[in-house]
Amino acid sequence: MARATAAVAAIIMMVATCAVARAQNYVIDQGASDALTRYLHLNSLPMVTAEFSTSPGGSRQVILTGFVATQFGRQDAERIALAYVNDPSVNMVDQILLDPHVEDMRTAPPGSPAAVGSQSPNSPNQLWNKTMQGIYKNGAQNPPASGPMLP
Repeated sequence: MARATAAVAAIIMMVATCAVARAQNYVIDQGASDALTRYLHLNSLPMVTAEFSTSPGGSRQVILTGFVATQFGRQDAERIALAYVNDPSVNMVDQILLDPHVEDMRTAPPGSPAAVGSQSPNSPNQLWNKTMQGIYKNGAQNPPASGPMLP
């Protein structure tokens, strides 16, 4: 019995090691990552970032991280990223967390009554802090475990 357990443990370690080694072979394209992140921000997803990478074999991967208020926001981020990359075979890894408080952070359009009455505009740092406070106070929903995850 102990030998069988040791054999299973050894096989699990080999598989895990191979998966980690494969995942580490991806090379991040910082320029494409920055451009895609800016595109997401311009499309009403200011708290979502993207990391675009390619494996030596030519496989392409996009990892989305950050916060959105709804499941629709998560799906919209994936749709926008796929449209930007324009490659249906790209591996999309969605690590976006749901936080309903993100919706509360939308700023009013300039010149609107709400914007005129506000004392201080929301800076990115204030938005981030408010989101993190909401997460710590109320928790967040983890994304579904789908696709390979990079360490």
